[in-house]
Amino acid sequence: MANRAAELHATADQQVSQLIELLSERSEAQLQEPCPAREKLGDGTVAAAAMHFADNYGRIASFVQTGVQSSRSHATPASSGHDLGRFRKLFSHRLPAHAAHGAGAHEGQHNAGSHGTQYTAGALDRETLISGLVATREALQLVGKLTDAQLTAVPPDGSFRFCDGKRTLDQVLTSLLKHQAHQVAALAGTAQ
Repeated sequence: MANRAAELHATADQQVSQLIELLSERSEAQLQEPCPAREKLGDGTVAAAAMHFADNYGRIASFVQTGVQSSRSHATPASSGHDLGRFRKLFSHRLPAHAAHGAGAHEGQHNAGSHGTQYTAGALDRETLISGLVATREALQLVGKLTDAQLTAVPPDGSFRFCDGKRTLDQVLTSLLKHQAHQVAALAGTAQ
């Protein structure tokens, strides 16, 4: 399973790197163009979509970091990685409202980013966003260090997007990264 953690990290790292590259290469005019099939995100521009997707990677990193920190402080030698009660303890420390991305959340409902920043082309600070993505990419290195017990644990229903009380952390992260891959692909498909 250690290889699985490394695979998940490599996927996340590649996606964030691609998003950084897309943001670096796009002109200001291209960032203000509509982002097809993502019109409901903020003002519907490529910039708004990029800010939302960047925030999603930050939420994923926070979710993993919160769980790992909790597991270190609550771990008991007799605990099994498959024990739902143990996982509830590990992930019971909910993220702040602006960082949580609950199971019922839909991307069209997100018009504001972290700390109230609006998802609009006019609100884009490209350098700050790229710097934030670089920091997020570093934080996501923790995914590659997840243990077998952490990957096979089942997060409680509603604790984060795709957490239904049945899927393992491995399955949740796989679903999150698949979702994000579609998002980044939408940006990659915009005018180049």
